[in-house]
Amino acid sequence: MNLAVKDIRANLARFLLTGLGVGLTLLAAMSMTGLYHGIVADALAIIDDSGADLWVIQAGTEGPFAEGSSIDRRTLARTLAVPGVQAARQFTLQSRRFEIHGNTVRGSLIGLDYPADRGGWIPLQAGRALAAGRGEAIADESTGLRLGDVLDLDGTLVTVVGLARHYLDSSGNPVVALGINDALDVQTRRPPDAVAIAREAGRPVLTGRGANVAAIMVDLASPADAAAVRRIIDRWGDVVVMSAEEQRTVFLYGRLGRLRGQILMFTAVLLLVSAVVIAVTIYTMTLEKRHEIALLKLIGSPNGPIVSMILQQALALGVVGYAIALLLGPLIWPWFPRRLVQPPQDFLMFAAIVLTLCGLGALMGIWKAMQVEAREVLS
Repeated sequence: MNLAVKDIRANLARFLLTGLGVGLTLLAAMSMTGLYHGIVADALAIIDDSGADLWVIQAGTEGPFAEGSSIDRRTLARTLAVPGVQAARQFTLQSRRFEIHGNTVRGSLIGLDYPADRGGWIPLQAGRALAAGRGEAIADESTGLRLGDVLDLDGTLVTVVGLARHYLDSSGNPVVALGINDALDVQTRRPPDAVAIAREAGRPVLTGRGANVAAIMVDLASPADAAAVRRIIDRWGDVVVMSAEEQRTVFLYGRLGRLRGQILMFTAVLLLVSAVVIAVTIYTMTLEKRHEIALLKLIGSPNGPIVSMILQQALALGVVGYAIALLLGPLIWPWFPRRLVQPPQDFLMFAAIVLTLCGLGALMGIWKAMQVEAREVLS
């Protein structure tokens, strides 16, 4: 006879309700880690997918993803002349609002250096990459745009030729990519009144042709050339070079550093709550079985079956809670405003955490059971 199963059957309703509470707490913790992974995946998508080995950015800044960066477009020609550079592409990034089918959508606009960069690295779900330097765009499907739609960007008209999925910026907003000349036209567009006032005041009116770009993406002929290329470009003074890994590090531990800490702390609190719930439940169930435990000791039962009973109950509680979290997660996560990413190793990590918490929670019950005396059966 399995004492743990028998006791669970006797208190099945309370056991299942407690398991539901543990499962919901674990679900919240999993959701928080999934949210963090999703934010990181969205924020680093452009850095990772573009395949650039090095990023040439404005001196004194940390790149367009962490802060503003503006460099002269003529930097491209200088970069291409550096020994070891196989290819180089201009890149722009700006936040803006889009008017799509009568709705205002916030997102980011990036400029691709056509024909060197047609956007083939963007995760397309439908359509194609850019086939012209003007008048074409690739958009994330969450914008609500469809293939063939014409997007009016302050007078710059572009036709959507490709749709991507999970092509988002660090804020979770959709991204629209178009040729860099179109992007610079949008970037420098000013209302007619502002242009007239600037001309009357004798101030230059910036156009897309003379505008600066945010960065130059560099593809190396060989990874071994990275150090030499960096030394040459760093001597120019107006720009600096960062590797793709450095861009990732700056973004993760700089801009996302505080968010990372908040999510980890919140997850730790939720796991602590789960541990407390399991410990209190097992402790209470043990208190209610003092008479039965005393009877077992009176008839000469060793401590092994008693310890096994308590430990099995704690593990069963954790398994039920974990199963509930796994079942509810895929049903709830698609409804979150931000994308949640759950790597397989996270499920294994939470399984190990649940087992550990169950073991720790069972210790309180075991400690109390060991204090029960056989003579208490007569009380």
